[in-house]
Amino acid sequence: MAEIDERVVGHIAFSPVTISDGTKDWYALGPISVLPEYQKQGIGKSLINKGLSSLKELGGQGCALVGDPNYYKQFGFRNYPDLVYEGIPQEFFLVLPFNGKVPQGIIKFHESFLTTG
Repeated sequence: MAEIDERVVGHIAFSPVTISDGTKDWYALGPISVLPEYQKQGIGKSLINKGLSSLKELGGQGCALVGDPNYYKQFGFRNYPDLVYEGIPQEFFLVLPFNGKVPQGIIKFHESFLTTG
């Protein structure tokens, strides 16, 4: 969470994922949000960098997301054809392995990530 003058201006969330090859300790990034009047000031980038560092410190092995490849490549995310998120165009499914090992198979995001109100 990012705060300015005790006001929450940004938020990021991570959730555990399941991978069909049995790989453990992987997470999904999302959602991430920054209030419109605070966008383009580096808050989102800071939240992502801090969040990824925290995942690594907690023993996470990698992170996946659905998003704009042109934006997320600056953090090291890229597409790996051997890991698939069904129903999402492959070019928008991006992965960042923390240890150089990329799982193979189908990834499923946590059910709460997919639930809408």
